[in-house]
Amino acid sequence: MNWFGNMFKKKKKTYKQSEYKLLIIDDTSDLIHVILGISEERAEELLNACLKAYDSHTQLHLCLEDIVNQCKHTNEVVMSTMMMQKIIDRKNSLNGLINALKNMFSND
Repeated sequence: MNWFGNMFKKKKKTYKQSEYKLLIIDDTSDLIHVILGISEERAEELLNACLKAYDSHTQLHLCLEDIVNQCKHTNEVVMSTMMMQKIIDRKNSLNGLINALKNMFSND
């Protein structure tokens, strides 16, 4: 009977184990992209990718998958993830403000 149960078990997804390390390039800077060794142009590209992913997807994991696929290094993954969180926080606070104004001025 055990073989029958094993027939319908779903295989778990796994990923290749690699060594992911954050590299601090310039710890004297106050700017996170400089600390992580990401150029101003590349940081702008990552920001645009994050904004596009936010607008294209309704679920966070799909946004992150899209963004991580465009990253070239662990430092870019970290930077992009931080930017994505800031975008989400900003959009949520903006939506909250809009909803509060709608409720304040609604005729209901």
